Amino acid sequence: MRNIILHGHIFKNAGTSLDWSLARSFGDAFLDHRDDQAMRRHGGRHLAELLADNHDLMALSSHHLPRDVPALPGVRLHCIYLLRHPLLRIRSVYDFEREQQADTLGARAAKRMSFREYVAWRMEPDTPPTIRNFQTFYLSKKNRSRARPARVLPLFFDALVFAQSLPVVGIVELYDQSMVLLEEKLRPYLPTLDLAYIPQNVSGNPVAAIDEGQRLALILQELGDLGKTVIDNNSHDLALYQAALETLTVATSRMPDFAGKLADFRERCRMLRGKRR
Repeated sequence: MRNIILHGHIFKNAGTSLDWSLARSFGDAFLDHRDDQAMRRHGGRHLAELLADNHDLMALSSHHLPRDVPALPGVRLHCIYLLRHPLLRIRSVYDFEREQQADTLGARAAKRMSFREYVAWRMEPDTPPTIRNFQTFYLSKKNRSRARPARVLPLFFDALVFAQSLPVVGIVELYDQSMVLLEEKLRPYLPTLDLAYIPQNVSGNPVAAIDEGQRLALILQELGDLGKTVIDNNSHDLALYQAALETLTVATSRMPDFAGKLADFRERCRMLRGKRR
């Protein structure tokens, strides 16, 4: 049986660090798929052709991984995703778009707007939903849909059921714990998998270095009265995140010698970072 990891790389959810680990584990057998138009246009059909044409492929990452992943004879697909607290993700999206050398709509807006102005603009219904329940849209069958708010609830239930069907949904704020759990679940199928990492594509914003609770408080303080609108427009992402967080917490608590495995994982990461110096 051929086993292949499919990473649904959600924008600003630490996917670049995970892709770095997959590339390190699998070398040329990992594909960072950037043919967005083909994946967007043809979805599962394009993915099936891609896997059939690349017999040595062991892992693939795409920002536009379709929900309709193909059923292929002799192939077992392992879909993995990372979720992030929506408010922390919003700050990361802004910081990234402000710094990136790109001429996208979001990058142009971030460079001319303050954080609060940018978020207010992103809350407008005619603006792409990059920070409005984006993770719910991504995991639902309506990938990155511009669905109207009244229609988000069925997409949320679809995303929640899908997330609960997966062996693991990682949490960015518990990245190391998520990687240990992924290794535990996937190594029986992919024995060479090693998800130790050196953080990639990390924002230079000094706020990112402080405690998570403090970061959330600072974000809400900066948003002011806009905070309620932001929370309302991310209520489904917050619920999806909380459900995945609880599932991850239960799974790690039940893993034999989880503390020892986490310590080993962090030592592997420390050694990698030491070699880089």
